[in-house]
Amino acid sequence: MQPNTDQWGQPIQPAPQQMLVGTPQPMVVGGVDPGMMTGRPAQMMGFMDAIMSCLKGSLSFDGRASKSEFWWFFLAFLIVDFVLAFIGGFLWGMTDNMAFIYISYLSYILYPAYLSAAVRRVHDHGKSGWWILCPIYNIVLFATEGEAVPNAYGPVPTNVLAQ
Repeated sequence: MQPNTDQWGQPIQPAPQQMLVGTPQPMVVGGVDPGMMTGRPAQMMGFMDAIMSCLKGSLSFDGRASKSEFWWFFLAFLIVDFVLAFIGGFLWGMTDNMAFIYISYLSYILYPAYLSAAVRRVHDHGKSGWWILCPIYNIVLFATEGEAVPNAYGPVPTNVLAQ
């Protein structure tokens, strides 16, 4: 039997090259050829950069948010919510004045920023922002990597704070 034939003597064809997610692919984006795409960003967004990015885009539901951007902002949101609730409850318990409990409601200021970050995170998977209304499914989307190529909602997030 010859080395390039199968057990029936037929020539073996080399397997076609398969494109893997995250491998460089030639693509034209917006009429400009950026060269080779590199897939998802190699680094995650920092804590302060994620907070600033989400606060700047708090009323914008356009674009995509990376996993690190969303989760760092979610952590900051929880910390602020907990601290304000603790302070409001502590002051209310000391003075028995109901006005101090309203301090905990200051965290509601961050809800538009959280909502837009959640919608942009779902956009990273190529899905409509309305998917955040499905509780279990959106948690899965928040926790998994998004698409490694540009989609209908914009280019791949760079994890760099836009100036």
